[in-house]
Amino acid sequence: MLNINQILDAPACLKKELDTVLALQADIDTADHVIQSAKAEIEKYDIFKITLEALGSLEHTHDCLMAKVDILYSSLNVSDKFPELKDIPLEFVRTLLLAHDLKINICKQAIGSFFDWDKLDQAIRGA
Repeated sequence: MLNINQILDAPACLKKELDTVLALQADIDTADHVIQSAKAEIEKYDIFKITLEALGSLEHTHDCLMAKVDILYSSLNVSDKFPELKDIPLEFVRTLLLAHDLKINICKQAIGSFFDWDKLDQAIRGA
């Protein structure tokens, strides 16, 4: 059974895990871009068959890595911790968590501002 601290820490923990998965996905996407660029450049010239086979193998490895990142995302059990987020894309969940953090920061700033105004009002009344 979850206690209140685990519930309150869940968004922060989930954000950290999602950031890690997204960083992996970004690295894999970069690798895919490099592979595709190399393939396009190599295909311009009549290069050895073994080179094209190696590129094909790299593409296959990339596909396997993407599948493993999807499995990793699934293993975070986002849908178990937050059933409302089931079947929602990873990038959207991350954006949602960033918006949540932003909302909390704005509330903190607003409350701080209200306290500042209250102190000014007290100073004026006291004079």
